Amino acid sequence: MPRIFASLLIFLMVFAFFSCRGETKPDAAGSNDTAETFTGEEDPAGQSYADTLPAADFEGYTFRIIAHHTSTWINFPEEEQTGEPVNDAMLRRNKALEERFNIKIENIAFDSSGPVLDNVKKSAASDDHAYDMAIASMTGTIAPLASSGMLRDLNSINHLRLDQNWWCKSMYENLQVGGRIFYTTGPISGFFFYAPVAICYNKQLAQDMGIGDIYRLVLNNEWTADKFFELIQDKSKDLDGDGAVTKTDFYALACDGVTGQAAYIAFGGRQVTADGAGYFKLNFEDEKTQNLINKAAPVFGDISTAYSSKTKGYTRVPGEPYPENTIFMENRALFIITPMGNVAIDFRAMESDFGILPLPKLDSSQPEYYSYGNPHGPIGIAVPIYCENAERTGLILETMAVLSYDLVRPAMYDNMLQQKIARDEDSQKMLDIIYENTYFDLNTIHNFGGSSDLLQNCMGGINENFASSYEKIKARAEKALGDLIGAYTALD
Repeated sequence: MPRIFASLLIFLMVFAFFSCRGETKPDAAGSNDTAETFTGEEDPAGQSYADTLPAADFEGYTFRIIAHHTSTWINFPEEEQTGEPVNDAMLRRNKALEERFNIKIENIAFDSSGPVLDNVKKSAASDDHAYDMAIASMTGTIAPLASSGMLRDLNSINHLRLDQNWWCKSMYENLQVGGRIFYTTGPISGFFFYAPVAICYNKQLAQDMGIGDIYRLVLNNEWTADKFFELIQDKSKDLDGDGAVTKTDFYALACDGVTGQAAYIAFGGRQVTADGAGYFKLNFEDEKTQNLINKAAPVFGDISTAYSSKTKGYTRVPGEPYPENTIFMENRALFIITPMGNVAIDFRAMESDFGILPLPKLDSSQPEYYSYGNPHGPIGIAVPIYCENAERTGLILETMAVLSYDLVRPAMYDNMLQQKIARDEDSQKMLDIIYENTYFDLNTIHNFGGSSDLLQNCMGGINENFASSYEKIKARAEKALGDLIGAYTALD
């Protein structure tokens, strides 16, 4: 398999992703960098950015990171090299940091985000300075900590350059409230790579059904909602002859639980918009929102066309793949809408060949393909409010981010995208598009007044009458957004 820097296409694709939505520049190092090599984007004089950061001596300080981490939901390395590229890259990154700054990195792992929330709350309340950084779900952990005043404004921490490619630039550009931002994401979190939502399709089934080259549709700006819905029309089959399409039958489409949110973003919808003064307002009363629901709900809510564990009411057995993933892996779904994490974790062992696609545009006039950034996984990065030495924290965090960009990013790409997921060159081109415009929405993270859940259910055809339902929760939703803005602006 060619190395990452032997392919110009792969080179461009990876850089597009890590800006989430920004411009890219050449790298100075590959996945085989040693721990002692500090690289990064070069300034006009040709000097590496990382080399311009101070090489301070923090006298054996223990830098504690609390995180949701498991063997598949990766945020920490093992204590020793294992031969697994991502693990070993993370380990080299940490050892380089320890040597450069004379520190000890302590990784405190939990197998869910709940304990991260509880422990950071207790630590902040007692002001015991137990943790220097937290990594967990933005929705279930980081957002509640931010809204309750338990996180530090990252813009107030020296050395952090959140508008650079080693952080997620789109979050910096789109999620600041009143000039403040209390959490972000980036390749420091291994699970960051699993956030974008995409479409996979069974290539053999598509060929048997006479479906043409879908990749060309994407590249020719013809991959639209209407074309996608046309391809899945009348493709489901009642395999057992009981007169209904059920869980044991064949579906045109399998849908992850975030499908409604993902389609809304892909079709150009935005749940919040900036008000011009650095703040936000909910965006649900415009005509476009209702039009997008009218477009999506009849398809995603048609139980004879689309399988969803939400609409079907099936319960997932802990530790087993999600039901919609099982249906796809058993060749009983032509398409599936799912986060890339499910593709990397569950589809790696799938025997049947599959292709990867971005979600379609609303129509050909839409300028870009947009990918929904799933905020539910453990990808949120934050600093607790107490942060007794912001200079030290910022310097360590910024250097960790640059090293993650230089070491973990290519290792994760080689291991996850190149080896586990993309099975052909066309899928690699699709990944370029999927990762180029990944969008994280403030309301999908905070769910003001339940408004994001309402949109999800209406886009998915579970609930009807969005306008009247939203009117019932509008005041609560607007108050929740106002409370967040108030909490953000009140913090020092």
